[in-house]
Amino acid sequence: MNPKQKEVNIATIKEVLKQYLHEKGFRNTPERYTILEEIYTMEHHFNVDDLYILMMQKKYHVSKATIYNTIEIFLDAGLIRKHQFGEKTLTSSSYEKSYFDKQHDHLVIYKKDSDKVIEEIIEFCDPRIQGIKDSIESAFGVNIDSHSLYFYGTKKK
Repeated sequence: MNPKQKEVNIATIKEVLKQYLHEKGFRNTPERYTILEEIYTMEHHFNVDDLYILMMQKKYHVSKATIYNTIEIFLDAGLIRKHQFGEKTLTSSSYEKSYFDKQHDHLVIYKKDSDKVIEEIIEFCDPRIQGIKDSIESAFGVNIDSHSLYFYGTKKK
C-alpha cells in the first residue's frame, strides 16, 4: 500500500474510533489513537504482548492494562478481529486489523516437533468457500453474516 493511501486509511479509522467513543460515552484519549495507529501500521497478526513490547520500544507510556482495555474497545468497534490460533503463548489470543480487510481464512503452520509454536500464518481466500456459504444459506433459510475457518498443520519435508 502506498504511503498516501495508508495515511487516508489511518485518518478513516481514527474517525471511526472517534464516532464510536462518542456514541458509547467513552473518553477520547490520545493513547487509544496511538495504539490504533500502531496496529494499523502492522503487517501481521499480533498479540497483546507483541503490541506492548512494540509500544515500549517506541517509548510510548501505556500500560498493558490500557492495551487490554483498548483492545476490547477496538473489537466492539469492529476495528480489529480476534483469533484463537491455538498457540502456546502467555496471551493466547491473536488479533488483526479488520476495518478494510475482506473476508479471509487462515492456515496456521506449526513448527515441526514443537508444542503448538506457530511458524507461519497464511491468509487465503478460496471462492469455493463462498459456494459452501451460499449452499448453507439456501439449505437452512438463513443469512450468514460472517464465518471463520482455520486449518492447522505442519510443513511437509
